[in-house]
Amino acid sequence: MLKISNLNASIGNKSILSDVSLHLKTSEVLLVTGHNGSGKSTLLHAIMGRPDIIATGDVGLDDVNLLELACHERARRGVFMFHQAPPTIDGVNTMTLLNEINNQQEQKYSKRNLIDLAKTSFNGLNLPEDWSKRQFNMGASGGERKKNELVHAELFNSKLLLLDEPDSGLEQSSRERIKSLITKNSQRGGVTLLVTHDKELQHFYRNNSIELENGRIIKH
Repeated sequence: MLKISNLNASIGNKSILSDVSLHLKTSEVLLVTGHNGSGKSTLLHAIMGRPDIIATGDVGLDDVNLLELACHERARRGVFMFHQAPPTIDGVNTMTLLNEINNQQEQKYSKRNLIDLAKTSFNGLNLPEDWSKRQFNMGASGGERKKNELVHAELFNSKLLLLDEPDSGLEQSSRERIKSLITKNSQRGGVTLLVTHDKELQHFYRNNSIELENGRIIKH
């Protein structure tokens, strides 16, 4: 369960979110809509704990206020952020990062099983043969970075999925896996917040949505 109460967020001296309150039940999927600059991405980043965002209020996940935790602590509690522009990590091997994430899980894969599952997913998304050995997202296209995050999201269970334009740069077959990811997360009892400009995804999740304007919810 996710309960957001009076969430305010700013970057520097600029206020972006004002008094945002939401209550999402177990397995719920919420579509977040609004024009560019309305605060959609900031909402997700504030929940995840991006360091340059100053957030006040309460973001309760299983009765823990996420705003009191550092970003990595939120990740350990099952919050996963699917970035609009996934980052690169110089000097960190992709498979090494997956192993480190795996070591933080309550239910871990064996090392061999993790390697096999990751390589199967990489191949299924038509990523280069040496993808697991590459430094994380270094030299990758935008679509390849999105596919890399999709593999991470599929491998590890999340209590809260924050999806910021997960479909952009992906072909149709990979976009279908986004819907499959959301469905599986709901089946496990996870909550999902989705930001997308994809008309098909917007239509599919249209029955449970909010609209932001100037950092405030104007439609729920």
